[in-house]
Amino acid sequence: QFIGHQDQISSIQVSKDQQALLTASWDGSIRLWNIGNGLMNKKFTGHTGAVHVAIFTADEKSVYSAGADRIIRMWDVATSKVTRTLQGHNAEVTSLLISPDQKMLISHSVDGVTKFWDLTSGKEFFEHIHFGEKEWMVKNPGGYFNGTQEARKYIHFVNGMNTYSVDQFFDEFYRPDLLPKIFQSRGGDDKKSIQGKLLSSPPPQIKIAALPSADPSQTEVLVRITNMGSRIESVTLFHNGKNVPINQAELKLPMGKGESTTYRQAISLIGGSNSITASAINVDKVESDPSTLEIFSDHSGKNSVCHILAVGINQYKNSKMILNYARPDAESFKEVMTKNSMLFKEVIVHDLYDGAATKSNILKKLDELSSKIQQEDVFIFYYAGHGSMVDNRFFFIPTESSRLYDISALEKESIEADLLQEKLKQIKALKQLIVMDACQSGSSVELLAMRGAAEEKAIAQLSRSAGIHVMASAGSEQFAAEFAELGHGLFTYVLLKALQGDADGSPKDGKVTIYELKSYLDDQVPEMTQKLKGKPQYPYTFSRGQDFPVIIENK
Repeated sequence: QFIGHQDQISSIQVSKDQQALLTASWDGSIRLWNIGNGLMNKKFTGHTGAVHVAIFTADEKSVYSAGADRIIRMWDVATSKVTRTLQGHNAEVTSLLISPDQKMLISHSVDGVTKFWDLTSGKEFFEHIHFGEKEWMVKNPGGYFNGTQEARKYIHFVNGMNTYSVDQFFDEFYRPDLLPKIFQSRGGDDKKSIQGKLLSSPPPQIKIAALPSADPSQTEVLVRITNMGSRIESVTLFHNGKNVPINQAELKLPMGKGESTTYRQAISLIGGSNSITASAINVDKVESDPSTLEIFSDHSGKNSVCHILAVGINQYKNSKMILNYARPDAESFKEVMTKNSMLFKEVIVHDLYDGAATKSNILKKLDELSSKIQQEDVFIFYYAGHGSMVDNRFFFIPTESSRLYDISALEKESIEADLLQEKLKQIKALKQLIVMDACQSGSSVELLAMRGAAEEKAIAQLSRSAGIHVMASAGSEQFAAEFAELGHGLFTYVLLKALQGDADGSPKDGKVTIYELKSYLDDQVPEMTQKLKGKPQYPYTFSRGQDFPVIIENK
């Protein structure tokens, strides 16, 4: 028996030579005991409140401890004195672990935060925040982050009395490659920080209001934009999550600090709920806190029409690159969607295959659809073929393009994501979905691996900027898999199963919605690629705007 602690004992560790026992207690002390005689050799005091954990370093000359006061302390065993403190947790610290090389300390607190500390510098270099069943976010001290879309809604950066949503810094600070990069550099390669951005480039302020109209199907939206000290680059307006065009000729941006201007725009309402959101971005890519208003309209909308633009390119001009399943995949997608047409008044398919899928033809078709498609309609763009990521720019590769990594050729012959975004903005449908079974092609796995994170970010930005749902097969880092036994590219194979009813989750109601489709792809694509390839392939799925059904099963 080792007698001396005055409260519950929270952790116990035995020394390597089995001669000493290290304990921590809710009484606020850490004690070192002689196992041979049961007597206390050392007592470490200095914590305020309970101590939850204490651990030896590898040489057992030092001890790390933490608890209710949220401060991690390093103690010198010989002197019983604190030699270092690590501060940053905002809740009680319950777990500590030192890496085998003794260069990193990992700490966990009850609020779901795990921090990683570089023991050479004594500084935190990485933080992992986990809550819910599958939601997480990672960030470094500068504010660079990655995480699930749902988690980013509920995590905010705080500066003094002001709070900022994570996505206000999306353009510059969202880093899909953060996890592998940060352990290589221990966080020492980032020169910018969100704190610095807020000091040098405060985000604009934006407010919106709506005026009633004699026409019940319309409202006039007033957007007030205030310059807070950094020049404003652009303003965006979203209707039910979908980016709607702004009359640039009428938009006057405030130039000086403290100046404000007001922009007016008529918005056509749909029957039911209308969520209208405005935001602004300054030249340093810091977004305003979006302002949103809700309008309910009893204006009865028209029966919706589903327009599908299906593009499938099996082979490219002057190129040896072949995708065996691109055209069959597009045709199968079209067939599944038209079979389940009872959801819509009409399903209209526009298809461009192989030689017909040129840059001019694709852009011409998008322009044509922008004059036909109405707000209440659904627009789905299905693309099966190659994609290319160069200089952090993502390109869709039409049939005539043959130089996938020549930026000048790509600009001339291919369709950049930014251009597609502008075309989608002109299409009035508030419900839009892009499905991309597009892989990069190339011989250097190392080169492609470097492009994977940039490609993921480009696709995420396409979804955010256009206000659309995007579901894409993994690209550069993980080749979009094809298997002869499936008869399709794997991503489309899983997609078709989802649309045939497999994605109809709980409650099982006979319909497949956008978010059910997203959840099914996120779950099943990695599982199937693990089974068939031995390595999981993770799709890119990003959602912006309303959830809506895409399929109702025929009974």
